[in-house]
Amino acid sequence: MKKTIIAMCMIFVVMASLGFAVAGSKDNVQKQNKFILPKNAMEVSPGVFYLGKALDKGRVVEGYAFMIKDSQDKKARISKPPKEDPCYTFLAEGAKWKSVEPYIVDTANGRGLTDSFISDNLASDILKWETASGGYDILGDGKTGDVDASTIGQLNDKNEVMFGDIDSSGAIGVTIVWGIFSGPAKRRVLVEWDMIFDDVDFDWSEDATNSITEMDFENIATHELGHAMGMGDLYNTECNTQTMYGISWNGDIEKRSLESGDIAGINILY
Repeated sequence: MKKTIIAMCMIFVVMASLGFAVAGSKDNVQKQNKFILPKNAMEVSPGVFYLGKALDKGRVVEGYAFMIKDSQDKKARISKPPKEDPCYTFLAEGAKWKSVEPYIVDTANGRGLTDSFISDNLASDILKWETASGGYDILGDGKTGDVDASTIGQLNDKNEVMFGDIDSSGAIGVTIVWGIFSGPAKRRVLVEWDMIFDDVDFDWSEDATNSITEMDFENIATHELGHAMGMGDLYNTECNTQTMYGISWNGDIEKRSLESGDIAGINILY
Protein backbone atom coordinates (compact mmCIF):
# COMPACT_ATOMS: atom_id res chain seq x y z
CA MET A 1 0.00 0.00 0.00
CA LYS A 2 2.83 2.41 0.90
CA LYS A 3 4.52 1.69 -2.44
CA THR A 4 1.26 2.53 -4.26
CA ILE A 5 0.92 5.87 -2.44
CA ILE A 6 4.56 6.76 -3.13
CA ALA A 7 4.15 5.86 -6.81
CA MET A 8 1.02 8.00 -7.12
CA CYS A 9 2.78 10.95 -5.47
CA MET A 10 5.69 10.61 -7.89
CA ILE A 11 3.29 10.62 -10.87
CA PHE A 12 1.61 13.76 -9.48
CA VAL A 13 4.96 15.55 -9.11
CA VAL A 14 6.12 14.55 -12.60
CA MET A 15 2.85 15.72 -14.18
CA ALA A 16 3.11 19.06 -12.40
CA SER A 17 6.75 19.53 -13.39
CA LEU A 18 5.90 18.89 -17.05
CA GLY A 19 3.17 21.52 -17.01
CA PHE A 20 0.12 19.22 -17.08
CA ALA A 21 -3.02 20.63 -15.46
CA VAL A 22 -3.87 18.87 -12.20
CA ALA A 23 -7.50 18.73 -11.08
CA GLY A 24 -8.16 20.77 -7.98
CA SER A 25 -5.31 23.24 -8.55
CA LYS A 26 -6.78 26.74 -8.04
CA ASP A 27 -4.20 28.39 -10.30
CA ASN A 28 -5.31 26.26 -13.23
CA VAL A 29 -9.01 27.08 -13.04
CA GLN A 30 -8.90 30.83 -12.46
CA LYS A 31 -8.56 33.14 -15.42
CA GLN A 32 -5.75 35.66 -15.47
CA ASN A 33 -7.15 39.00 -14.30
CA LYS A 34 -4.01 41.16 -14.25
CA PHE A 35 -2.84 43.07 -17.31
CA ILE A 36 0.87 43.81 -17.52
CA LEU A 37 2.48 45.60 -20.43
CA PRO A 38 5.08 43.43 -22.21
CA LYS A 39 8.65 43.91 -20.99
CA ASN A 40 9.67 45.23 -24.39
CA ALA A 41 6.92 47.90 -24.40
CA MET A 42 8.45 51.32 -24.98
CA GLU A 43 6.72 54.55 -23.96
CA VAL A 44 6.95 56.74 -27.06
CA SER A 45 4.84 59.57 -25.66
CA PRO A 46 2.98 60.03 -22.35
CA GLY A 47 0.51 57.16 -22.01
CA VAL A 48 1.37 55.63 -25.40
CA PHE A 49 3.44 52.44 -25.54
CA TYR A 50 4.94 50.80 -28.63
CA LEU A 51 4.53 47.01 -28.44
CA GLY A 52 6.60 46.03 -31.47
CA LYS A 53 5.88 44.14 -34.67
CA ALA A 54 4.01 40.94 -35.45
CA LEU A 55 2.61 39.07 -38.44
CA ASP A 56 -1.08 39.27 -39.31
CA LYS A 57 -2.16 37.15 -42.26
CA GLY A 58 1.29 37.41 -43.78
CA ARG A 59 1.73 41.15 -43.35
CA VAL A 60 3.80 43.00 -40.77
CA VAL A 61 1.74 45.04 -38.31
CA GLU A 62 2.63 47.09 -35.24
CA GLY A 63 0.95 47.40 -31.87
CA TYR A 64 0.37 50.36 -29.57
CA ALA A 65 -1.18 50.57 -26.10
CA PHE A 66 -3.07 53.73 -25.18
CA MET A 67 -3.57 54.42 -21.48
CA ILE A 68 -6.07 56.91 -20.06
CA LYS A 69 -4.80 58.30 -16.77
CA ASP A 70 -6.43 59.55 -13.61
CA SER A 71 -5.89 63.31 -13.22
CA GLN A 72 -4.46 62.62 -9.75
CA ASP A 73 -1.58 60.66 -11.26
CA LYS A 74 1.63 62.71 -11.26
CA LYS A 75 2.53 61.51 -14.76
CA ALA A 76 -0.72 62.75 -16.29
CA ARG A 77 0.25 65.17 -19.03
CA ILE A 78 -1.37 68.57 -19.46
CA SER A 79 -0.20 71.14 -21.98
CA LYS A 80 -1.41 74.23 -23.75
CA PRO A 81 -1.27 74.10 -27.55
CA PRO A 82 -1.20 76.72 -30.27
CA LYS A 83 -4.69 78.15 -30.88
CA GLU A 84 -4.88 76.62 -34.34
CA ASP A 85 -4.92 73.08 -32.90
CA PRO A 86 -8.08 71.41 -34.33
CA CYS A 87 -8.76 69.34 -31.17
CA TYR A 88 -8.43 65.96 -32.87
CA THR A 89 -5.56 63.64 -33.68
CA PHE A 90 -5.26 60.23 -35.35
CA LEU A 91 -3.21 57.19 -34.42
CA ALA A 92 -1.76 57.76 -37.89
CA GLU A 93 -3.20 59.56 -40.89
CA GLY A 94 -5.31 57.10 -42.88
CA ALA A 95 -5.02 54.27 -40.32
CA LYS A 96 -8.60 53.01 -40.02
CA TRP A 97 -10.79 49.91 -40.26
CA LYS A 98 -11.39 48.63 -43.78
CA SER A 99 -13.28 45.49 -42.78
CA VAL A 100 -15.94 44.96 -40.11
CA GLU A 101 -15.13 42.53 -37.29
CA PRO A 102 -17.12 41.49 -34.19
CA TYR A 103 -15.86 41.90 -30.64
CA ILE A 104 -16.16 39.88 -27.43
CA VAL A 105 -16.94 41.51 -24.08
CA ASP A 106 -16.43 39.79 -20.73
CA THR A 107 -18.88 41.62 -18.46
CA ALA A 108 -17.54 40.14 -15.20
CA ASN A 109 -16.50 42.95 -12.85
CA GLY A 110 -16.11 43.62 -9.17
CA ARG A 111 -17.98 46.92 -9.06
CA GLY A 112 -21.60 45.92 -9.59
CA LEU A 113 -22.07 46.92 -13.22
CA THR A 114 -24.72 44.65 -14.77
CA ASP A 115 -24.08 42.47 -17.80
CA SER A 116 -26.83 44.13 -19.81
CA PHE A 117 -25.65 47.65 -19.00
CA ILE A 118 -22.08 46.94 -20.11
CA SER A 119 -23.12 45.23 -23.35
CA ASP A 120 -25.77 47.79 -24.25
CA ASN A 121 -23.64 50.77 -23.31
CA LEU A 122 -20.66 49.63 -25.36
CA ALA A 123 -22.92 49.16 -28.38
CA SER A 124 -24.41 52.61 -27.83
CA ASP A 125 -20.98 54.22 -27.48
CA ILE A 126 -19.80 52.58 -30.70
CA LEU A 127 -22.90 53.90 -32.46
CA LYS A 128 -22.01 57.47 -31.40
CA TRP A 129 -18.70 57.25 -33.26
CA GLU A 130 -20.18 55.45 -36.25
CA THR A 131 -22.93 58.04 -36.59
CA ALA A 132 -20.37 60.86 -36.42
CA SER A 133 -18.30 59.12 -39.11
CA GLY A 134 -21.16 59.50 -41.56
CA GLY A 135 -22.87 56.21 -40.81
CA TYR A 136 -20.00 53.76 -41.40
CA ASP A 137 -20.18 50.36 -39.69
CA ILE A 138 -16.73 50.43 -38.10
CA LEU A 139 -16.48 47.95 -35.21
CA GLY A 140 -19.29 45.52 -35.90
CA ASP A 141 -21.45 43.68 -33.36
CA GLY A 142 -20.49 42.46 -29.92
CA LYS A 143 -21.19 39.27 -28.01
CA THR A 144 -20.48 38.22 -24.44
CA GLY A 145 -17.87 35.61 -23.59
CA ASP A 146 -14.89 34.81 -21.40
CA VAL A 147 -11.75 36.90 -21.86
CA ASP A 148 -8.42 36.31 -20.16
CA ALA A 149 -6.07 39.20 -19.40
CA SER A 150 -3.18 37.16 -20.78
CA THR A 151 -4.67 37.56 -24.28
CA ILE A 152 -5.29 41.31 -24.00
CA GLY A 153 -2.85 42.93 -26.39
CA GLN A 154 -1.95 39.66 -28.08
CA LEU A 155 -2.52 39.38 -31.82
CA ASN A 156 -5.02 36.48 -31.81
CA ASP A 157 -7.73 37.41 -34.36
CA LYS A 158 -10.05 38.51 -31.55
CA ASN A 159 -11.17 41.95 -30.43
CA GLU A 160 -11.66 41.60 -26.68
CA VAL A 161 -12.99 43.73 -23.82
CA MET A 162 -12.76 42.98 -20.10
CA PHE A 163 -12.33 44.33 -16.56
CA GLY A 164 -9.23 43.56 -14.54
CA ASP A 165 -6.17 44.84 -12.71
CA ILE A 166 -3.96 47.11 -14.83
CA ASP A 167 -0.41 46.96 -13.54
CA SER A 168 0.35 50.63 -14.13
CA SER A 169 -0.08 53.48 -11.67
CA GLY A 170 -3.06 55.72 -12.35
CA ALA A 171 -4.27 53.78 -15.42
CA ILE A 172 -8.07 53.80 -15.63
CA GLY A 173 -8.24 51.91 -18.91
CA VAL A 174 -6.00 50.63 -21.69
CA THR A 175 -6.77 50.06 -25.36
CA ILE A 176 -4.36 48.14 -27.59
CA VAL A 177 -4.56 48.62 -31.33
CA TRP A 178 -2.67 46.66 -34.00
CA GLY A 179 -2.31 47.86 -37.55
CA ILE A 180 -0.17 49.39 -40.26
CA PHE A 181 0.69 52.94 -39.24
CA SER A 182 3.44 53.87 -41.68
CA GLY A 183 3.97 53.94 -45.43
CA PRO A 184 1.45 55.43 -47.88
CA ALA A 185 -1.68 56.61 -46.04
CA LYS A 186 -3.94 54.62 -48.38
CA ARG A 187 -2.26 51.37 -47.32
CA ARG A 188 -2.56 51.99 -43.59
CA VAL A 189 -5.14 49.89 -41.79
CA LEU A 190 -6.29 48.74 -38.34
CA VAL A 191 -6.53 44.97 -37.81
CA GLU A 192 -7.23 44.28 -34.13
CA TRP A 193 -8.13 45.96 -30.83
CA ASP A 194 -8.41 44.98 -27.18
CA MET A 195 -9.59 46.93 -24.15
CA ILE A 196 -9.39 46.58 -20.37
CA PHE A 197 -10.93 48.68 -17.59
CA ASP A 198 -9.31 48.69 -14.13
CA ASP A 199 -11.88 47.63 -11.53
CA VAL A 200 -9.29 47.04 -8.81
CA ASP A 201 -7.97 50.57 -8.29
CA PHE A 202 -11.12 52.35 -9.48
CA ASP A 203 -14.79 52.09 -8.61
CA TRP A 204 -17.24 52.23 -11.51
CA SER A 205 -20.80 53.47 -11.93
CA GLU A 206 -23.53 53.41 -14.57
CA ASP A 207 -23.97 57.10 -13.79
CA ALA A 208 -21.18 58.88 -11.90
CA THR A 209 -22.62 62.38 -12.30
CA ASN A 210 -21.36 64.52 -9.38
CA SER A 211 -19.59 61.51 -7.85
CA ILE A 212 -16.25 62.03 -6.13
CA THR A 213 -15.55 58.30 -5.72
CA GLU A 214 -16.60 56.62 -8.99
CA MET A 215 -15.58 56.52 -12.64
CA ASP A 216 -18.38 56.85 -15.18
CA PHE A 217 -18.31 53.78 -17.44
CA GLU A 218 -19.90 55.45 -20.46
CA ASN A 219 -17.45 58.33 -20.17
CA ILE A 220 -14.33 56.15 -20.23
CA ALA A 221 -15.69 53.59 -22.71
CA THR A 222 -16.56 56.26 -25.28
CA HIS A 223 -13.00 57.60 -25.04
CA GLU A 224 -11.37 54.18 -25.31
CA LEU A 225 -13.51 53.22 -28.29
CA GLY A 226 -12.20 56.31 -30.05
CA HIS A 227 -8.75 54.71 -29.94
CA ALA A 228 -10.15 51.44 -31.27
CA MET A 229 -11.46 53.35 -34.28
CA GLY A 230 -8.21 55.22 -34.95
CA MET A 231 -8.43 58.41 -32.89
CA GLY A 232 -5.52 59.70 -30.82
CA ASP A 233 -5.33 61.36 -27.40
CA LEU A 234 -5.48 65.08 -26.71
CA TYR A 235 -3.61 66.63 -23.79
CA ASN A 236 -4.06 70.34 -24.40
CA THR A 237 -6.23 72.23 -21.94
CA GLU A 238 -8.10 74.02 -24.73
CA CYS A 239 -9.47 70.63 -25.79
CA ASN A 240 -10.40 69.36 -22.33
CA THR A 241 -14.11 69.00 -23.15
CA GLN A 242 -13.45 66.67 -26.09
CA THR A 243 -14.05 62.94 -25.72
CA MET A 244 -10.46 62.18 -26.71
CA TYR A 245 -8.95 64.32 -23.93
CA GLY A 246 -6.54 61.82 -22.42
CA ILE A 247 -7.10 62.48 -18.72
CA SER A 248 -10.14 61.73 -16.57
CA TRP A 249 -11.25 61.75 -12.95
CA ASN A 250 -14.02 60.53 -10.65
CA GLY A 251 -17.34 62.03 -11.69
CA ASP A 252 -16.10 63.08 -15.15
CA ILE A 253 -18.90 62.81 -17.73
CA GLU A 254 -17.49 65.20 -20.37
CA LYS A 255 -16.44 62.30 -22.61
CA ARG A 256 -19.91 60.77 -22.91
CA SER A 257 -20.86 63.02 -25.82
CA LEU A 258 -18.71 63.61 -28.87
CA GLU A 259 -17.72 67.24 -29.32
CA SER A 260 -16.75 69.28 -32.37
CA GLY A 261 -13.17 68.03 -32.57
CA ASP A 262 -14.15 64.39 -32.08
CA ILE A 263 -16.84 64.63 -34.75
CA ALA A 264 -14.61 66.44 -37.22
CA GLY A 265 -11.78 63.96 -36.70
CA ILE A 266 -13.75 60.73 -37.12
CA ASN A 267 -15.57 62.21 -40.12
CA ILE A 268 -12.29 63.06 -41.82
CA LEU A 269 -10.77 59.66 -40.99
CA TYR A 270 -13.70 57.71 -42.47
